Amino acid sequence: MVLESSIPHEYYLGDLPGRLQYSKDTTEILNTDLPIDDDNCGYEFCEQSIENLNRVLPLSQSKKKWRILLMMKNAKNENGEIWIKSALLNVETGKVALLTSTNNRDNIIRRGNRPVKTVSDSWFVGHYRMSAPIIFWKELKNRIAY
Repeated sequence: MVLESSIPHEYYLGDLPGRLQYSKDTTEILNTDLPIDDDNCGYEFCEQSIENLNRVLPLSQSKKKWRILLMMKNAKNENGEIWIKSALLNVETGKVALLTSTNNRDNIIRRGNRPVKTVSDSWFVGHYRMSAPIIFWKELKNRIAY
């Protein structure tokens, strides 16, 4: 089961706090029970493109072959913050990476976390386990299963 995050209407899948998630097993994702929560927290499905892949892919992972399974973006902030929730498939291992990125490192620092540089110059991933609205987890399960 996914567990409630400190962010209202967001949930995370296992793992200890402060850990980047690069190797989630697809069976763990498929077997996860999901609560009912229809709040999407402002996230909408977004384009699966090389540009967006570079925005969520940490530099340390850029030599590995990743394929986008799912991306959702929240850009409905007056202050210009953009957040992307993503699930990437490691083509070689079959494991899934779960990552949250943003268009400004200060967005992460302000929340008390460490920013990790991505392939894209001005984007950063937070050094923490990813939380996301239930709609993200439902769609991820569907994309893995079908």
